[in-house]
Amino acid sequence: MKFFDNIFDIRDSSDYSVTGLNIELVSINIYNAFIRNNKGFLVVTSSTFEANNLYQSLLNYTDKVLFFPMDDFLTSEAIAISPEFKAERINTMNLLVKSGKYIVVTNLMGALRYLPTKSLWKNSIISLKKNMDVDREKLLLDLYNIGYERETIVNGTGKVGVRGYVLDIFPTSYENAVRIEFWGDTIDSIKEFNSEDQFTIKSLDEVNIYPFICVVVILSN
Repeated sequence: MKFFDNIFDIRDSSDYSVTGLNIELVSINIYNAFIRNNKGFLVVTSSTFEANNLYQSLLNYTDKVLFFPMDDFLTSEAIAISPEFKAERINTMNLLVKSGKYIVVTNLMGALRYLPTKSLWKNSIISLKKNMDVDREKLLLDLYNIGYERETIVNGTGKVGVRGYVLDIFPTSYENAVRIEFWGDTIDSIKEFNSEDQFTIKSLDEVNIYPFICVVVILSN
């Protein structure tokens, strides 16, 4: 779990065990420890079901709690990865990278999941600004490398579409799609738009595009 390195301070000398508590008492103890120590906590349960119950319980005490769910069996992941779980994992990792301390609740398979380092994830974020010069071919390659899929019409998170000098993308951290218009290799405008009716919602000065996969692939030049 290299991604969680330097986010959670785990010391073997301070390990202890408490049993016999119901979920509310567990939540209270975790929350109190979180407040008292002022540091991030990683809580691992036996199953996704237990992790979700604990996550929902902790929400009653703080909004500084995140969910990192993973399918409980490797075979289920091989057959079909839950899109809801994927979106939740991406959201959790993006929030951890940004700032602040959180309680992260996951199940055993989530704790065993191979993840990139925090620095690799952070360096994979693509920041684009108005009037910025961009190599459009490299930009598309970078977007593919961090999990975005090309579609004719962008109507869902993690999708990107290209029409001439117009690039539409639906970043993970936005409620709506974003349209980037180029003048040559220069970004002429950035607009947030409704993916259903294509109407512009507002103009933006910049857009930060976070990875849409939990394992980032970086191709060497």
